[in-house]
Amino acid sequence: MLDGKKNLKINSGLALLLNDRDGILDTYEGITINSGAVVVSAGINLKLSAKGAKINCGDMKVTDIKGDIIQLDSGAVIDGTADFKNLFVLVKDDLLVTKEGVEKLSDAEGLIALGKIFYPQSSNVAAMIKISGEKRAYPDNAHVILGNYKLGDLLAAYYGNNKQIWVSGRLTALERNDLEKVKSAGLNITCAKFFSYQSLNDEFGNLINCSDRILVPDGHEITGKIKAGELALHGPQLYVDGSFLMDENDIPALEEIQSIIVKGKASLPAGAVKIFKGKGKADEYFVYEGRLVDIKGFEQFSHSRLDASNKKKEIITLLVNGCILFDEDVTAEDVECIASLSYNGSVFAPGSVKEVLVSRIKTGNGFMGDPAKIAELTGKTVKELLEKATGDPNETILNLGTYILA
Repeated sequence: MLDGKKNLKINSGLALLLNDRDGILDTYEGITINSGAVVVSAGINLKLSAKGAKINCGDMKVTDIKGDIIQLDSGAVIDGTADFKNLFVLVKDDLLVTKEGVEKLSDAEGLIALGKIFYPQSSNVAAMIKISGEKRAYPDNAHVILGNYKLGDLLAAYYGNNKQIWVSGRLTALERNDLEKVKSAGLNITCAKFFSYQSLNDEFGNLINCSDRILVPDGHEITGKIKAGELALHGPQLYVDGSFLMDENDIPALEEIQSIIVKGKASLPAGAVKIFKGKGKADEYFVYEGRLVDIKGFEQFSHSRLDASNKKKEIITLLVNGCILFDEDVTAEDVECIASLSYNGSVFAPGSVKEVLVSRIKTGNGFMGDPAKIAELTGKTVKELLEKATGDPNETILNLGTYILA
């Protein structure tokens, strides 16, 4: 860290800080907690407040937990056989609770779930008061299945006699034969989201109870995300269930496409936008000029690298999720080949280069600075600081699913 102080950074899905018996927190001057949920005791909360701790979380609870802590495995179901007396329950995933299980939870000291908690509609509300997390009720008489499913897989795995099936996630039904099985078996299925072809929904949609339907026009090939150079591998009518990226070399293949729908972000070279919109649509667009350089992590640009692009009259669009460093020998003329810059993270560039880049920022989130000024302030180059960031003796970084201090 630049300030030389001892710092603790906790990155976790759940951070549980109840008792600092060994004074671990006292050894740090700065504390940062990035977590989906944070649970702290009153005493720890006072300690964190006194240190000016930074806490970024979706849900924070200050409580003095009694009893032992138990963490449930993924896919756990709480039913009438559970015994949580004198226990505090942690759940990292979605949790299914039966009607009898809800009553058993009333014996627990408390429950915190990072996923959704699914419980019967007729459950005793008083028994749910100790449960922290997003709650969602399901019909008492339904056979409940958690997660996203393809209809064929669901039918192959389901052997029960209950005709009422309730699916917590997305149900994908692309085969007519599977829907005919649902009809002949007299099943009634409810799901959070239904994904199917338009004609199948018209004929069988009454068998599926769902308020959110994603319907694909008949004749369209369904695929996941598509990267640059892959468009020619697909048919003339295309439905992309994810992100779509193409470059200038894909334009001939795009011209052969009859229809394209992208349920996600379409990253398009400027020369392809008109052609694309004449054939289809996307939920979101990212339009770029020349060649798209997508940086994830760290990348360094030198004078020679940029000079080569300028001599080839190459145009570059920079998309940065991480950190980019322009060397000291890079000049304002060198970055003339950069048409635009979008960044989420850090950009380090010499003063004259920074001035040019600022005028070409499309979107910016993070830090932008001059390496020379940073070196003057810290006595170290940006590269030395970046190399040291993962091994700084003054900083402890913990990346965990669950962090418990008790």
